Parts: sequence; structure tokens; C-alpha cells
Amino acid sequence: MARTALTPVAIGTAGVLFPDAGAAAQLTDGNSFGWAERRRLYVDNADTTDLTVTVQTPGVSRMGLAIADATFTVPAGKALLLPTLGLKCRRPTDGAVWVDYTGADASVTVAVLDL
Repeated sequence: MARTALTPVAIGTAGVLFPDAGAAAQLTDGNSFGWAERRRLYVDNADTTDLTVTVQTPGVSRMGLAIADATFTVPAGKALLLPTLGLKCRRPTDGAVWVDYTGADASVTVAVLDL
């Protein structure tokens, strides 16, 4: 299977209802979304196991060293709004951010929010 693209949701003056904005996380092959300066990923882990969210960083430093992927832990039964992701998280070929998940095996909802 292929990585599943997520569609960003703009937060208007009335806010946003997360059940309407969210999608099931693609726990096997990961998700992707287009990078934007004020775009953030919301992860709701309703599973009984902690979830690790990994944002791939395909870039290299000025010295040619690989930049470590960004990882975030979402405890079981909790939700996390990831911080704004810098340009280093963007894939240069398609401008997308690639997200992978490990730990939980069900009940994970994600939403890409434009703040």
C-alpha cells in the first residue's frame, strides 16, 4: 500500500470539530501532507497502547550529516497537537511531510490543521 495523503482543514472563526476533521491514521504505511508554515498535525490516540509519531527529516546538515527524524510520544488515551514543523521536515521532491506511526494498532485519528 502507499502512504495516505491527508487534506488540511482551515480553522475558521467558529473553530473545528475534530470528529469531522479527522481521518483514521494509516498505521501501516504512514500519512503525508503538504508542508505549510502554519500547518500542524493533531493526533488522537484512543488506543490502549502509547503511540510514537515519527516525522521524517530527509535533509542533511551543512556538513552532510543526516538530520535525525523528529519523534513525538502520544500516550494511550491522549491527544497531541504537534508543534509547527520546520522546512527540514519537508521532502524536497514533492514538498510533503511524511509521518509514520509505531506502537498503537488501532483507534488513532489524525487531522492536519491550518492555524
